[in-house]
Amino acid sequence: GKLPKHNNVSWRGNSGMRDGLSDDSFHKNLVGGFYDAGDAIKFNFPQSFALTMLSWSVIEYRAKYEAAGELDHVKELIKWGTDYLLKTFNSSADTIDVIAAQ
Repeated sequence: GKLPKHNNVSWRGNSGMRDGLSDDSFHKNLVGGFYDAGDAIKFNFPQSFALTMLSWSVIEYRAKYEAAGELDHVKELIKWGTDYLLKTFNSSADTIDVIAAQ
């Protein structure tokens, strides 16, 4: 997706700005989330686990994140990943029988 202005990694650029939107047979905005292991693919289960562990670290070590001035940043990272995961299925459906994934 589009990187924020406060991106601290100068060599990174925007990526996957049309994920899910360029295929006429399947049209769903899947911009966001994280690539796996430097590849150009997003795996939901490893991403979910990583976001769970990151979230748990904030619960356990919130004061440390605050002291380092990184609490807002880590919250933004968690939101970015979870917002993507929420896009991968129809949460308003009575039964979830389709999950969009790469």
